[in-house]
Amino acid sequence: MGNERPRYWFPLALLGFAQLAVVAFGGMWSGGWFAYAPAGERHSFGYVSLHGVEMSRETAAALDTSFDIAGRNDGWLFAVFAAYLGTVLFYALRTKTMPWWKVAAIALGGLVAIALADLVGYWEFDLDGDTRSALLLTIGLVLLAWLERSALVLVVAAAFVLCAVVPAHGQLALVLSSLVALAGAFAALLSRPKTAAGEA
Repeated sequence: MGNERPRYWFPLALLGFAQLAVVAFGGMWSGGWFAYAPAGERHSFGYVSLHGVEMSRETAAALDTSFDIAGRNDGWLFAVFAAYLGTVLFYALRTKTMPWWKVAAIALGGLVAIALADLVGYWEFDLDGDTRSALLLTIGLVLLAWLERSALVLVVAAAFVLCAVVPAHGQLALVLSSLVALAGAFAALLSRPKTAAGEA
């Protein structure tokens, strides 16, 4: 196969940039999936109202409160989905042998598994949204490390979960864990390319 750098640079870079996008456009996620509920309708999550296209600060604050049922206001879960889908498509394009229906099945199956795991973390273990997202991404990184047989990705996974859960919360946790993922991607790009003999 000739010389090539490790493929895992792309998932790490995608994860880092996806999380930074969540930080940069965090306000766009406010209100989440419940932003377009009928005005004044009572949910078990709280009152949700929508007045035209523009919402007052009070309405936006109410939407943030209603979305807090999942313990997540920053859209971190969307970064999880984006990183997973991007990784599946990247590896599918690199292999060029997997049929499209199998790629679609893996993508959809993985999204369902992520959503179910997130719900289990909320209902069974009462974890807040940031912690659930960080754990899901860490599990994904560990699986990537196993798939690629990479000690570097395993180190990134350990540093990622530490930065995302232990010392910080919210936006700071997103920024720190993003920097860890991007550092891992740059380290992979700067590493010595694999040779055909080395791959064998």
